[in-house]
Amino acid sequence: MNHGAHFMAAIAYVWNERKQVMTAVRNKVIPLASEEQLLLVELVRSVSAMRTETVIQTVREVLKQPPAIAKDKKHLSLEVCMLQFFYAYVQRIPVSSLVDSWPSLLALLKDSVPLGLPAPGQFLILGVLNEFILKNPNLESKKDQRELQDVTHKVVEAIVTIAGSSLEQTTWLRRNLEVKASPQIIVDGTNLEADVEMMEASNFTPSVYSVHALTLLAEVLAHLLDMVFYSDEKERVIPLLVNIMHYVVPYLRNHSTHNAPSYRACIQLLSSLSGYQYTRRAWKKEAFDLFMDHTFFQMDSSCVSHWRAIIDHLMTHDKTTFRDLMTRVAVAQSSSLSLFTNRDAELEQRAMLLKRLAFTIYSSEVDQYQKYLPDIQGSFPLFPLISHLYPCYPFLIYL
Repeated sequence: MNHGAHFMAAIAYVWNERKQVMTAVRNKVIPLASEEQLLLVELVRSVSAMRTETVIQTVREVLKQPPAIAKDKKHLSLEVCMLQFFYAYVQRIPVSSLVDSWPSLLALLKDSVPLGLPAPGQFLILGVLNEFILKNPNLESKKDQRELQDVTHKVVEAIVTIAGSSLEQTTWLRRNLEVKASPQIIVDGTNLEADVEMMEASNFTPSVYSVHALTLLAEVLAHLLDMVFYSDEKERVIPLLVNIMHYVVPYLRNHSTHNAPSYRACIQLLSSLSGYQYTRRAWKKEAFDLFMDHTFFQMDSSCVSHWRAIIDHLMTHDKTTFRDLMTRVAVAQSSSLSLFTNRDAELEQRAMLLKRLAFTIYSSEVDQYQKYLPDIQGSFPLFPLISHLYPCYPFLIYL
């Protein structure tokens, strides 16, 4: 098609003009298309010269070399608008058309990663990839499947980099990360183009999108990786997951109010990953350490259900983790109070362990730990010691 790039750029321009001013779903990472915008999708689909492969190739061309039309409108990011259109387009075309155009789609996905697209554009790339996998999880060729795995790895890593942009290194000698002290900005997903323009004009860092990146990963990552990597290839996912946890754990260690959005997104992400046993090596130690931290229960009530799922998976998928917890409780019970130890501090430590034992049982299935009942009952002598400090703790074990 002659002038295809300019035609698609015009579609992207009109797409931006037809966006919804308000929407019922706020803070949406990938905004929903309006009815008028969906008419543009149907328009392109009705053009006989714009076959699926042609559309993909033209979108790729627009992303690599956006026509000058992008400069004529303030607050317009042509690449983001183009990808918003393309995401809606991919959702509405037949599976067969998408599969037949896989080489062109692969080229688009590969080229998009090094382009340095605005964060909302990178979110849409992951959205497009996820839509393809949902429609066609298995490619016939092993070569195609390996290329799908490689591009998935690169796209996810790009999103993880954005997710970690609200973190900073504590010292230049070690790679320890902590949450930046500045408040995290939650962007309304309905005005991503304007937000990009505002970010560029104000010299904001990409950290304004870190919460969105974490939220998107929480929504799609676990299922995406499980579909892309076959049973005998799950080991290839572990290094990627370890890298992701490197960025997730600092958010989960921070219980401050300004970090609450990131904490909620990260706990949802960890909860979704914990449901797949092959991921366990990447998060087991970190999750147990977070569970043992004295600030563990300082969380929003919406996070409790996610932590229950994580603790259930943590304790259920092997035979040693619950035993480790029970050993700690037993050691706390058997150790005598030293003359050189602060009595209240030691009693508080014992109470902390009992509270975590209670939460573990609360997170489990009915009678799941029945065979451990004698060991659990062995912790009861601790109650008289701590009841004067925390009167409610003796009842926690019965939850």
